[in-house]
Amino acid sequence: MICLLTFDIEEWFQVENLKRAIKKADWETMQSSVEKNTTIILDLLAQHQIPATFFVLGWIAEKNPKIVRTIAGQGHEIGCHGYGHDLADKLSGEQIRTDIQESRDLLENITGKKVRGYRAPSFSINDQILKTLKELDFLYDSSFNPFKLNTRHGTIYGLGQKIAPGCYLTDSGLYELPLSTLYANKLTIPIGGGAYFRIYPGWLFRPLVRYKLKREPLYNFYLHPWEFEPGQPRIKNIKLNYKFRHYYGLKNTEKKFTKLLIFLKKSGCKFMTMEEYVDRIM
Repeated sequence: MICLLTFDIEEWFQVENLKRAIKKADWETMQSSVEKNTTIILDLLAQHQIPATFFVLGWIAEKNPKIVRTIAGQGHEIGCHGYGHDLADKLSGEQIRTDIQESRDLLENITGKKVRGYRAPSFSINDQILKTLKELDFLYDSSFNPFKLNTRHGTIYGLGQKIAPGCYLTDSGLYELPLSTLYANKLTIPIGGGAYFRIYPGWLFRPLVRYKLKREPLYNFYLHPWEFEPGQPRIKNIKLNYKFRHYYGLKNTEKKFTKLLIFLKKSGCKFMTMEEYVDRIM
């Protein structure tokens, strides 16, 4: 059984749920906490000797290259998360190409290593973006979230052939590693992390993961640094469901994540980066 832990490195004020309240022009004035929260994640991974993949926003890399160097220096993989956290499938072909190239160039200049993986903000992927990624010589994408009740999630029609647990060779020639989900009675149950990890109680979430691993020996999980910050500013003028999805369960994230790591280790999971996993099955 293989576990792929991934983290989307972005500030609390850059998430989609808060975009109507916080303009991009105001980002420079907002209180940064991404370095502090990323350090919490890195410390937990180091304590348990677990490698992971970090999809870093280009804006973050440009403002604080130290974060990127620290992550890479601890042996983790650096992936591309685009530059400005715009929904990728809402950008024009030229805009998304520039967004991806600009971010990747920043990351590669900081680490001196080729960036081979991409994750679209809010999983806003489509087939054309996959084609662009292939043209830009990316190896894989991990943006497809099969849970369709979240309308921000994109769709891939050319998902192609499943060639290994949790991995597809798409029609574009790019490898795709979807977020982990369960299927029951025509329902798609999200168990890949994020808000769903915070909303589900641990006594329910871990058995769902166990059931998933029995059916397919690959688990793809993600979180954000801001999810480890219960004391972050509360933005009031946003929709109630946005407020719930962003703030619910923040006070328990670190404790629940620690318990999940222990559970996965006791279950016999082998941890690796996405790059390592794709290289292994090529």
